[in-house]
Amino acid sequence: MIKGHFFEEGKKLKYGMVGGGPGSFIGPVHRAAIAMNGQAQIVAGSFSPIYDETLMTAKELGISEDRAYRSYEEMAEKEAQRDDGIDFVSITVPNYLHYKVAKAFLEKGINIVCEKPLCFTPEEAKELMELAAKNDVEFMVTYTYTGYPMVREARNIVQNNTLGNIRLIIAEYPQGWLAEPIEKEGQTQASWRTDPKYAGI
Repeated sequence: MIKGHFFEEGKKLKYGMVGGGPGSFIGPVHRAAIAMNGQAQIVAGSFSPIYDETLMTAKELGISEDRAYRSYEEMAEKEAQRDDGIDFVSITVPNYLHYKVAKAFLEKGINIVCEKPLCFTPEEAKELMELAAKNDVEFMVTYTYTGYPMVREARNIVQNNTLGNIRLIIAEYPQGWLAEPIEKEGQTQASWRTDPKYAGI
């Protein structure tokens, strides 16, 4: 595992993923984004609380069965013990699990790339920050829209005062698939996203 510095020139990073199994929206997005520059390879995962789904996803991704874990706790424990353990973990579980999963990997000294939001409370964030510093671990949260050219252009327009004094901004992120209460039909992606105790507010 890389300590202190997240990336060493010329070395391909090994990563694992928690979440991102069948039906996941953001897991495949993380895998595609990480694959774009060819500098990291997925080698481990706990992709679902249903172990058969984890095994299926691992097989699809070319991951050996001994690195397809039943839980994130088992994954953090075993990967930290391996000489060829992961350099970082990508956390793509529902929002309410981010804190617990991140804490487990931080405690084992494993670098983290976490889907937003980081967690639900400032106290949780402070604890994770302190654990990362204590264990010399890199911790990144994927606020991906900050890198979009249109978002950067909008920022420049505001900073350059092109539009004058802005008093009100209205923004929307429409997702038509959530327009109907499909969570009542067992759609798990909708069920946690539409409940504030799981999605956050």
